[in-house]
Amino acid sequence: MLKIEDCYLAGSFIKTHGVKGELVAKKNSDLLENNKLESVLVDIDGGLVPFFIPKNGITSRNHSSIRILLEDMDSEAKAKRFIGCDIYIPIKDVPDFIEESDEIDPNVLIGFTYVDEEKGELGEIEDIQDYSGNIVLVLTMNKQEVLIPFADENFIDLDEANKIITMVTPDGLLDMYL
Repeated sequence: MLKIEDCYLAGSFIKTHGVKGELVAKKNSDLLENNKLESVLVDIDGGLVPFFIPKNGITSRNHSSIRILLEDMDSEAKAKRFIGCDIYIPIKDVPDFIEESDEIDPNVLIGFTYVDEEKGELGEIEDIQDYSGNIVLVLTMNKQEVLIPFADENFIDLDEANKIITMVTPDGLLDMYL
């Protein structure tokens, strides 16, 4: 059974579309629409449940959302139960997309260990926040939530095999949390 840590957070269902069971999902990247996915994993009460996607079941809606029809989802009532659920794709199905991209999609970093060039290992990246285009990595240090800006100029190394990212943390930032 796949764990969330072994998956890429691709988006979240935000509402239904029409009465035939179609859902609207806020996407974290173009991964859902650029790959011919046969299935996705949906986080239902902390467990990942696989759902097949029929041919032409994913339709672009706008720059930040898509419409998805899941197999056997044939009514608005069934679809409403999925609002608020996260959509995942196994990381093993994602590498081709990551390698083809010029930039790192920060959402693939959830579950990676964050290593500061000077201070060493700081913790596991638990979430990614987007504040008006400013991407922030979220981790916990000393039982306190730490927000670290994700910027290309701070990036040093990404070890996908061991799920480790090494970066230069902006001067003084960690002192606020220690």
